[in-house]
Amino acid sequence: MTITDVLVEDEPAELLLEAITALMENSEESAGMTSFGAKLAGDSGAALVHALGRITAELHAEDMRSFLPGGTRNKRTEEQRGADAFILLVDRLEEALMSRTADDVAT
Repeated sequence: MTITDVLVEDEPAELLLEAITALMENSEESAGMTSFGAKLAGDSGAALVHALGRITAELHAEDMRSFLPGGTRNKRTEEQRGADAFILLVDRLEEALMSRTADDVAT
């Protein structure tokens, strides 16, 4: 299995890695906060937008379920949800790539 075979949130890991790398190369840190800015075009930008959209929807559904009886209410803002989605995507991408590496070593 190669990196081109790995999918994260139904998107090619290779494209997600390309987009996140571009964002990280154009990041700025100020007062403990990091901001990203880059022009993402083509397949890598589309893959990132789609993957983040899926995770954001997942988090939004989770937040809505937290208001059901017996739940612990989550009052996350849209901005917080977007930041959480980005971190989750990076974590899932890392996990998928590490799993692929472990599979390559085992074979």
